Amino acid sequence: MENDSQSTKMAVCFSCGERNEKGTQFCVHCGNPLPIRRKTWVKNRYILSGAIGVISTVMLVFFWMGGFERKLVGRVNGEGITRSEFSKRVDLAKKFYENRYGPNLFEGETGKENLNRIKTDIFDEMVVETILLQEAKSTGYTSAPEEEIEKQVKAIKMRGGLSDADFEKMLGARIEDLKRELRNGWIIAQFIEKAVLKGNQTNAEQVFGQWLAQAKAKVKIETYEKLEPVSTAKASCCKSGCGGGRAQPLDPKIEQEARAKALEYYEKKTQKKGANAKVTNFGCHIQVDIIEGGKIVASLTYNQGEVREI
Repeated sequence: MENDSQSTKMAVCFSCGERNEKGTQFCVHCGNPLPIRRKTWVKNRYILSGAIGVISTVMLVFFWMGGFERKLVGRVNGEGITRSEFSKRVDLAKKFYENRYGPNLFEGETGKENLNRIKTDIFDEMVVETILLQEAKSTGYTSAPEEEIEKQVKAIKMRGGLSDADFEKMLGARIEDLKRELRNGWIIAQFIEKAVLKGNQTNAEQVFGQWLAQAKAKVKIETYEKLEPVSTAKASCCKSGCGGGRAQPLDPKIEQEARAKALEYYEKKTQKKGANAKVTNFGCHIQVDIIEGGKIVASLTYNQGEVREI
């Protein structure tokens, strides 16, 4: 009879009940597989399943975060700016400029620049709004009087004589969305007037600009939208700040006329041909820069068919 220490070193066959030496893969009595291999396979299977579970979890988090970021164009102090709201504002701006300057405004290379300019401006606008709302709420400006909001909505609807359904169709959004925007606008206006300007309207634009620059310097701004930088340099004639500075979309017909008139003027004056011209609408005026060899050699303004040197 074998003792206990010997039996612990033996493997019992599940098929015939006979004992085999430990480490044997098949029973020497009946030839069937011994349980040791099965136990090892079960153990390895659970290890593998655990590894797959960890990998799946990591992949799920990765794709969930990627999908979440695709729904945002950026963040301000961790607060998301949604892509849906950004796209809606861009579309509204495009329609406005197309109605004003024609359907070809966003075609070709110039059209890409115009669209990029709009996207950059709107993203910056949304960043500023988010900063203002965050600052306003941190100082106690958290709500707007509902009667005032209802009054504003009613006034807007009455101007167009529209029903709620027609009004929402025209807006491309629900009336509740409009009310939310009006509430935010009221909160921001109250915050600027009472907390930033402190009731003093003297040099209000300058005071607000300084406050905003300081506020922007303190916040963390992230962007997930690829936006090319837009030049913010002032025009040649805007040294004293006449209102120009950020380029604006321009009617393609006026742009073509300005370019032709400027080149005609330059060629007549210098007797040179082959120069290029870049037309920019600075708001206060339309500027045409004459370019030769990659350098600006002259700058002119265009107004109602006439060009003048700056």
